[in-house]
Amino acid sequence: MIHQDGHFSSHDGTKLYHQSWQPSQAEGCKAILVLVHGSGEHSGRYDNVVNYFEDRFYALYGFDFRGHGKSEGKVSHVMNWQEYREDLDSFLRFVQDKNPDKTLFLYGHSMGAQISLDYLTFDKHVPLAGMISSAAAIAPPKASASLILIGKFLSKVWPTFTLGNGLDVKDISRDPEVVKAYIDDPLVSSKISARFAAEFLACISRVQSNAAKIDVPLFMFHGETDKIIPAAGSKQYFEKVSLADKKLKIYKDGFHEPHNDLQKQEVFQDVEQWLEKRS
Repeated sequence: MIHQDGHFSSHDGTKLYHQSWQPSQAEGCKAILVLVHGSGEHSGRYDNVVNYFEDRFYALYGFDFRGHGKSEGKVSHVMNWQEYREDLDSFLRFVQDKNPDKTLFLYGHSMGAQISLDYLTFDKHVPLAGMISSAAAIAPPKASASLILIGKFLSKVWPTFTLGNGLDVKDISRDPEVVKAYIDDPLVSSKISARFAAEFLACISRVQSNAAKIDVPLFMFHGETDKIIPAAGSKQYFEKVSLADKKLKIYKDGFHEPHNDLQKQEVFQDVEQWLEKRS
């Protein structure tokens, strides 16, 4: 495996960290998976995905959104969700420029899946062969009504005000080693800004209302017992997608991170089979 990393510039000059993993024999690369991480985390938490698919001659590229991981920006803060869409677009064009003859697939998890689905409803997105949506954050997360109201108010008067994201770390996976690694990871953050919270919630509604606009093959999956982002959001979205080439799978007893949960091998095999038909 050949691992490379560095920085690239987003649309507004923000320096974003990226990394890639490629098979040692580049000519054997079947396609490229572009990993899009979730809220508060970073591209370095996808070793299970990388190891499985790199062994099967897929190249993988990942980056850290602004304010996440090793990228520039205030921790988990944007004034407008468009900033994340443009980060993603900048990265896809960066990957495309380096691999003009390779097929690209998006692999988005949680907020990363939400942003990816949002991005795909805009007219000028990079051509893609498909979208893999893991535990998409397209249903309201578990939070009190009062906290949501406070967040929306603060987003207008004090947008950079810092809040806790309310995440119970034990809900990410049934594997205690994954939970421990998450807790010990210095690049993981539990903080979000008030504007981030308001924009995040607004994006959920926008993505759900634009489901019929998706124009690339779609494979959605979700853990059945996800307590962070309910699987109902993926089910609701899937029903509204008009595209014929779509698939939804709910993993029995699964938690929020399918790629890091007890059924991860089943997840990867399902994704591999789906990719093989479209690569």
